[in-house]
Amino acid sequence: MFCFCYNRLMRRIVLIDGENLVYGLREMMSTDGVRAPRSIINGLDIRGILEEILADNNPSEILWFGAKLRIYDNNEEIKQKSQAAVHIQSAFMNFIQKQKIQFIKVGYLRARESEPCVNCNEKVWRLAEKGVDVGLAVRMLTEANETTELVIITSDTDLVPAFRAAKKNGASLMHIGYENRPITALSRISDKTRTITLPLINKYNSRLL
Repeated sequence: MFCFCYNRLMRRIVLIDGENLVYGLREMMSTDGVRAPRSIINGLDIRGILEEILADNNPSEILWFGAKLRIYDNNEEIKQKSQAAVHIQSAFMNFIQKQKIQFIKVGYLRARESEPCVNCNEKVWRLAEKGVDVGLAVRMLTEANETTELVIITSDTDLVPAFRAAKKNGASLMHIGYENRPITALSRISDKTRTITLPLINKYNSRLL
């Protein structure tokens, strides 16, 4: 009877490693070895997927972690790429907020030149998110206690120390990974493990269009 009451009072927070999830979905939906376009995420009922995976009536606070973006003006190429990234993120934030998912801005967007092409010696500018995993880890430890269940969607093994620390602080942990890329290091620490599958993605794809 005590355990039943305790579970009923348990607070649940879902923490999504945003770019990691986007990459995982694109990889799972690849065709002939080519990853699906990033835009595939814009038709996905993310909350629907999570509610089916969790399969209970326990309310969930869902947090999506992504980088703080800014426009770089080093040159025209990187300016256009960073402007496009800001526009895409803004539209995506509106999309997930309609699903009652909060977008948490942490880390930053790093701009750097690639190595010279071996054929033409040309360099291109690339953008990459940095520090998002650190921001997610900090939030894990901030929320970790005996009355909280943390559900983490990621395949990033850099988060292993944060998983261990959150568990030590008394939190219940659920790791959600991808069927094509199981991460034993994270699942072994967690109390429960769930998996995002391709049939589940297809079921909730374009639901919101």
